[in-house]
Amino acid sequence: MNPPTDKQPPFRPAGYFLVLAGVAIFMAYQYAMALWNLTNSSGQMENKFSALAKDKYMGFLVVQNLQMVIAYVVLAVAGAFLIQPFVSFLSTRFNHRSRRSLILWSLGMAAFVHGFFTLRLVVTRPYFLSEGQFGQWYYRCLEIIPLAIKPAALVVIFTVLPLAILAYALFWQTRRRGRKGWIVACALALTIGLTSSISHFKDRPQVKAVTEGKPMNVIIIGSDSLRGDMLGCAGYQPGRSDGLAKDGVSPVIDALAAKSTRFENCYTSIASTMESGVQLMASMYPQSHGIRQMYPNRETVDAMKKRVVPLPTLLRERGYETAAIGDWCAGYYEVVGLGMEHLSVSTFDNFKIYMSQAVVMAHFVVPLYFDNPLGYRIFPQLESFAQFVTPEVVTSRVEKRLATVAAEQKPFFWHVFYSCNHLPYRSPEPYRSMFADPAYQGANRNGVAFDIDAFIGGTNLQSKWEALPPKEMKQIRALYDGCTRQFDDCVARILASIKANGLEDNTIVIVTADHGDDQYEPGVTLGHGLTFNGGLQANHPPMIVHVPGTPPQVIPETIRLIDVVPTLADFLGQEKSPVWQGQSFAGWIKKTETPVCRPFYGETGFPFIQFSVKGVERPKLPPMDELTFIDPSFNYQFVLKPQYLDRLIEAKQRCLKTRDWKIVCTPTAQGTRHFALFQMSKDRYGENDLAAVRPEVLGPMQTALERWIDQKEETSIAGIFPAGEPE
Repeated sequence: MNPPTDKQPPFRPAGYFLVLAGVAIFMAYQYAMALWNLTNSSGQMENKFSALAKDKYMGFLVVQNLQMVIAYVVLAVAGAFLIQPFVSFLSTRFNHRSRRSLILWSLGMAAFVHGFFTLRLVVTRPYFLSEGQFGQWYYRCLEIIPLAIKPAALVVIFTVLPLAILAYALFWQTRRRGRKGWIVACALALTIGLTSSISHFKDRPQVKAVTEGKPMNVIIIGSDSLRGDMLGCAGYQPGRSDGLAKDGVSPVIDALAAKSTRFENCYTSIASTMESGVQLMASMYPQSHGIRQMYPNRETVDAMKKRVVPLPTLLRERGYETAAIGDWCAGYYEVVGLGMEHLSVSTFDNFKIYMSQAVVMAHFVVPLYFDNPLGYRIFPQLESFAQFVTPEVVTSRVEKRLATVAAEQKPFFWHVFYSCNHLPYRSPEPYRSMFADPAYQGANRNGVAFDIDAFIGGTNLQSKWEALPPKEMKQIRALYDGCTRQFDDCVARILASIKANGLEDNTIVIVTADHGDDQYEPGVTLGHGLTFNGGLQANHPPMIVHVPGTPPQVIPETIRLIDVVPTLADFLGQEKSPVWQGQSFAGWIKKTETPVCRPFYGETGFPFIQFSVKGVERPKLPPMDELTFIDPSFNYQFVLKPQYLDRLIEAKQRCLKTRDWKIVCTPTAQGTRHFALFQMSKDRYGENDLAAVRPEVLGPMQTALERWIDQKEETSIAGIFPAGEPE
């Protein structure tokens, strides 16, 4: 029997292929779990689209899952390279040198690294994690770090430490391979350095833009569902004003508004993205341009394209570069075009894209390790997936394109459109918790808890959402405020890039949205485009117009999104199309005309929820998954079934607002029209129906609204009330 000894065994590196075997076993387990989760989640989903995916598109899903094998192979090879030095050290330290031991050490080390990067995702990109995952004890480890040192600690743990470990692994691998290793390392470093330098040189403008005598540029910056009354410049104050929240929700936008023209009352005629987007660029009401709901068929889209004259189309003929740059909320441009020559948007309403994203998100290693430039080269489709095209990505694309057009000295007309403020209000830190109660630990901690099956397969969500406790409503508004601050930071980078490229004195900048959002005000719950109950916050986007050389001002008179294109045409010297229905407010900005309040006419959008109206039995419509189908001949888009088109339009609520009054028309199940009247100047949320007691107001407003509904003719406020609007 040999006597015990404290002598350390000689160091011996673990064989790479044994380490690779251990990592490969771990990756194979991850792949199997991804397939199980994908199958299990599909089995639990109750909507008809999940059943369709399994029944009709199983072959497509199989191919998509096979493509994911590439990710696991790359990770296994790279992971073995990274952890080999540490497996070698540990196996030597504990004298576990058998093949089996080395494979087990490698398997355990791979699991540890995977856990570390999963925890890192909580800080860097929490939107990739489901709500349930956040509640696990594992993620609460980060709460141990004291708040005072948390920002610095997270940087050290999740940025400095991984870089240090990577550097050590590269050094170890290079040193072990001797001279050849150093040659390879130097060549690799030189290649990376040259690539970065070339990319940096290519992205930078050679010269700043020359603006004197050049046409004006236009950049419209919007965030889906951004409310005009929830910006600091509109007087909004969030629930918190300490720490990072001390500057409010929109410091940069507020500063821009202070030197621009801000319209206090801008309205969209429909609070739904695609329909509102067409309205914006074509200056036509939805009932005129033809896109009445968010799932149009090919025939409807083709008819719309023949009917409208978008401003970008006219500007392209004059040499302008026209582009739409955005994330999934800007995906409607792929369907409707609207004269945009360059599209850099992601999409979500294409069913095959939806299935591809579902597969990628089931294989968690892809968002965990491949959400980076290298990952986009291996999987180019990631650059168009909704969950990978983040606001950060959109802003970087805008900055690069600004540098290019400045160097080319070419005028441009762009629409930059973000999803920052769209439900379910998910944003990364520090925005997620910036305005929230630190003690809150409920279901809406990281975003609005959302049941997709209930949303797709039912229309009775009103009663469920109305029952939300006040603390949950407060948390949801705090999440929304964080989303606004994220958008504000995006605007800051774009404005800085405009200035850096010498375009500041020659670029019209507009900050706006497609619509707003209801957030549990009286008479409503969550969402947009669903009802005219309550106030008009869902139809009220901001409108801040910065025209270089014009005086700053705040205008309270009402304008509409259909008025933007005629206004820009005036500033750009573009002849107006006779089909445009909006009216220019360029004279108001230049102070050559006196503002006059304009009427707001509106209609509701797709009926995901049919809100109740007191004393009215509304027409019954099926849920979304019964109203629509997937059209393979139309790029696998979700499309409204033809038999429901007329029924959906006939069931829409309509609205007319003058300066002080609002009338709402609600179709009934009996085929009649119910009218309610509200004095908005005294009853902001429309809680008191005055239709029975103010017939002198109801009569002319009802006549004007029905004229707009039936004859598509707009009546001015002066035409409605020739003797002046009643008090």
